[in-house]
Amino acid sequence: MKKLFFIVLILLSACEPKERDVTNLPWKTSITESGATRVFGINVGDITLKELSIKLKKIADTALFETPQGDLSIEAYFGKTTIGLLEGRIIADLDAGDEFLKTERKRAKDRNPTPNNNWKYQLSTEGATEIVDMNIWRLVYMPIGQYEEKQIKFFGEPEEIIKVTETAQYRLFPEKGIVLLWDTEGGEIFYYVAPRDFERLKQQLPMEVIHPKED
Repeated sequence: MKKLFFIVLILLSACEPKERDVTNLPWKTSITESGATRVFGINVGDITLKELSIKLKKIADTALFETPQGDLSIEAYFGKTTIGLLEGRIIADLDAGDEFLKTERKRAKDRNPTPNNNWKYQLSTEGATEIVDMNIWRLVYMPIGQYEEKQIKFFGEPEEIIKVTETAQYRLFPEKGIVLLWDTEGGEIFYYVAPRDFERLKQQLPMEVIHPKED
């Protein structure tokens, strides 16, 4: 019943008229009263997977990921998504507890390698049902097309810059809850979290640039 209710909500929301909001730009963010980072009309750090699916009118491809060090996480990949006047790929990272992650690792199936040397697992039926009410702690936005320096400057002056390669760097904005990867020879990646989760985000930034393949 829970899964059916979720699907019905998605279908109903799809009937609503789509808005072309020019204020839904990746550098236009604010901090809500609850401490979440609001971007694209989404309160990152204060929204569940179910709520985000309804907001985007899409059902994500969810999976469990395991690093070579054994760290576990759950991602929801929404693929190409139009927000306002822009189109980009969206990934939501779920704030799943350690106990759930370990349990899901035991019952997950179909292990496949990823380009960044992680393992990807299909979620169990039980796990896929449970995660819809989990909170999203990190939102990743990968714009379609490459940004120019004048567009990157719309984000403002970063508090810190971390060099990744000769052409790529992370620009960190702790108070805004933003980290952007700017690569002059590849696509950009924008990370959003509530400011309270910024150190967690910083510690998990990949130091190897791997751009996603076309959908």
